[in-house]
Amino acid sequence: MKIISLTFFLTIACNTVSAGTSSGDRNILNIGCHKNDNTCFVTISGSAVGPTGCSSTSVRWNAELNANGKAALTHLTSAFIANKKIAFQISDSCYKYQTNDPTFDWWYVK
Repeated sequence: MKIISLTFFLTIACNTVSAGTSSGDRNILNIGCHKNDNTCFVTISGSAVGPTGCSSTSVRWNAELNANGKAALTHLTSAFIANKKIAFQISDSCYKYQTNDPTFDWWYVK
């Protein structure tokens, strides 16, 4: 009974914490950063992702100001070079510094 209760609690907690939608497995088509600010981006294969108003195949984040922003740049660049698939949990809100593009809450490399 304790295992069932714990499983139920963890399922509810994970569903509550993870807002947004998954991009599903994608390829990175290109990656880069802006010269004059800390905005980095990846262009991903497949259909556009993100909320209404900023749906795009270009996903952005701030490499300096976002927690783990530099780690994202390192992991995603490595995935691009190694031709690995990636997936993003796309945020429910647009990237606050360039509001025409989506951002993400977390990512993983396959």
